Amino acid sequence: METVNTGRRQTALLVVALVLPALLAFGVVRLLGARDGAGHRAASPPPSGPASPSDAVGVGPVLDVTARITGTEDGTELTFLTTRARAEAGPPAPVTDCRQFAGWAQRDGGIPVGVAPVHALSVHARRTLDIGGVSVAAVSVTDVDLSGGDGPWVELACRDDAPAPATTPSGSGRPAGRWEGDPGRPRVLVAGQTIELPAPLGPPYDGGEVFPHGTVDYQLRVRMEIDGVVEEHRLRNGDVPFRCCARVTHMGFQAARYEWRVSPARSLRYCAELRWTGQPPPPKCELRRG
Repeated sequence: METVNTGRRQTALLVVALVLPALLAFGVVRLLGARDGAGHRAASPPPSGPASPSDAVGVGPVLDVTARITGTEDGTELTFLTTRARAEAGPPAPVTDCRQFAGWAQRDGGIPVGVAPVHALSVHARRTLDIGGVSVAAVSVTDVDLSGGDGPWVELACRDDAPAPATTPSGSGRPAGRWEGDPGRPRVLVAGQTIELPAPLGPPYDGGEVFPHGTVDYQLRVRMEIDGVVEEHRLRNGDVPFRCCARVTHMGFQAARYEWRVSPARSLRYCAELRWTGQPPPPKCELRRG
């Protein structure tokens, strides 16, 4: 009888020795599997498709700001000081309105004629935002000496029978609007909207005159509130500083003047240089091309 009990105990121990490791291994596998499954459930895949405008907040600039000279304090019509050779050559064929003419003239070295420039800002919103509190100041970069040998200097202007088309921001499908009312008051721009607003110059933030005397290269320092936060932008005329202003016509002397008409047909009106004492003589103009 004792032998039988001993055999049973040995058999039970053998079963425990064989089964217990298997049970332990099974439990470990189940535990690891549960943890792995929970990890996979917590890490859901990222959403597909393009990000919404709100997703881009803080990633990059929320608006694009550019500026252009629209005239001088003497008037809204832009006249440029340039060399006779450039004025006679005229603008290239792709220039079909006076706004394009102004851009070409400045890229080609023309300097607006007058005392101080007048600007417009173009603001393109990348997302819906509030904009307001706009202030603009000119920051001089360097003085420009016109006494060198580039002359003779003449005046260059544009005549256009057709108004320039409204600019359309890339991808928006809507023409640019104009700012109605006080540019200092807040206004909502929706994502993709472009608006043009006047940019009267104020004195520099550190004091001084509104615009330097003479001809200077300068940048625009633009401050505006975006969603209640003040941002500052330094603007140039494309890849170069803005340049203004020049004048060679004065009492007793009128520089030669070239007036190009670019739309609908191209023509050139030339007015000869005048010198006088006393009362100014009538202009002497002729149509040279057309």
